[in-house]
Amino acid sequence: MSDSDEDYMSSKFLEEAQVYEKSKQSMTYTERRRKQLQEQAIKGYNKPRKELEREAREEGLRRQMEESNKGMKMLQKMGFKKGMTLGKDSKSGLQEPIAVQMKNDRGGLGMQAVLKRAREEREKEELEARKKAEVDPDSFREVMAVRAKQAALSRRIVAAAHLCQKLDQAKNIEANILWALIPEPEEEEKEEKVGLDAEDQIQYEKKEVTEDEEEKSPPPEEVLELKALPLDDQLGRVVSYLRSQHNYCFWCGAQYDDENDLAENCPGPEEDDH
Repeated sequence: MSDSDEDYMSSKFLEEAQVYEKSKQSMTYTERRRKQLQEQAIKGYNKPRKELEREAREEGLRRQMEESNKGMKMLQKMGFKKGMTLGKDSKSGLQEPIAVQMKNDRGGLGMQAVLKRAREEREKEELEARKKAEVDPDSFREVMAVRAKQAALSRRIVAAAHLCQKLDQAKNIEANILWALIPEPEEEEKEEKVGLDAEDQIQYEKKEVTEDEEEKSPPPEEVLELKALPLDDQLGRVVSYLRSQHNYCFWCGAQYDDENDLAENCPGPEEDDH
């Protein structure tokens, strides 16, 4: 046997086999299975397109312009040097461009500021109402009754608006200001990553807001006027629209064949009629 040949009866191979056996026995079946699934998940995980785009965008924003960049060359000819502040020559000047903030909701431009002011006004009114209720027990009961009625109305408005959107889209109606009564989901930037088990992987992909959707969105002023109406009036508008455009009675919970069918079989347009 030459020196280059491996001796499989030597102590070297026996020691390695013993070490492998000990490490294998130290892990339970559950731990081994979990490790195996984790390795499979890492190998087979394909990042969603949104995540890849976000990573590429963040990488591009972190990277400084190179000397060969035409824009950088133009700035250097005008006297700009790396590390200088942007704008006025002062200590308060910006050394980096303003960060890009991606817009992911379906509201129009400036809509968030308008809704924020309206929400702050409502919170202020509720705070004043609570202060008054703390003094007078009768007022407290009255406030709680009004609040319960408003909560019930809000739920009905959301349900009616969802129904309005569904029936409109079935007729290929692309936009309706009444859809604005559907509350926007909370903005979340979280991306689910690979967990311990492959079965627990969940991928979230936020719907991208296109320019067409922005153009079809109703003006923020009209939306604010609609949401500023009393809840009874908001619900009345949606119920009336469903009845006139889709022959649907919100109180019956049914869609009729035509206007005649609606007039003959529906008790009436108001809740009290039912």
